[in-house]
Amino acid sequence: MSQEKVIDSDLVEELQGLLEGLGEEVMDAGVADGFLTAVALNPEHPSKHDMYPYIFSSEGDPASLPENDRVLELLDIRFNEIQAALAAKGGLDPVIFPLVDDNDEVITNEEGLEALEPWASGFLSGMLLWPEELVNSDEVSDLAGPILRNLNPESFDDKKEAEAFISSYRDGEGIPDNLEDALYDMVKAVFDLKQLIDPNMPVVRETPRVGRNDPCPCGSGKKYKQCCGKKA
Repeated sequence: MSQEKVIDSDLVEELQGLLEGLGEEVMDAGVADGFLTAVALNPEHPSKHDMYPYIFSSEGDPASLPENDRVLELLDIRFNEIQAALAAKGGLDPVIFPLVDDNDEVITNEEGLEALEPWASGFLSGMLLWPEELVNSDEVSDLAGPILRNLNPESFDDKKEAEAFISSYRDGEGIPDNLEDALYDMVKAVFDLKQLIDPNMPVVRETPRVGRNDPCPCGSGKKYKQCCGKKA
């Protein structure tokens, strides 16, 4: 029985390079990953081929799909991987590009949280394609908070309104000040949303923090830092 292909770092870099060569409007690999995750949560289960055009055009124009089959193949591999992680109740590993300092060391403190913005913006783009009543639900809004608080107001047309919207998720206690915890909360938010949207597929909700050397909560048997926390 053949093993499902997964997106490793080499394939992520390949996808990033291909997307960068298709124009400024095209999502990068991190943004596209957040978008595909939101698509995988859509209760209407739209065809991925109806959704892919939004990666290449903000209007979702089907004509924007590239003729390069390799790009679509890599997107298929990643989308299938995301769906499998959601079905398995764990193991989701968002594609992010961590910030590095002058010594090429990953910035893991509060400054490093900026690395989550592309993924969060892609997730929001996909989330806005959900049924309107779901998007406008207070419960959905609350559960999506750990994702939406990573957005950058500067990327919105109405920056003042966006600042007010995003800051509402950054107020209060328990806001992470490091990349590891922020990434953990973001992944947990995805599974919390999955539980709300599709309650027939129960999701194990992990409340305690997981240490870098603790077993990964996804059940892989690996240490957290070698599995779902490897990007932190």
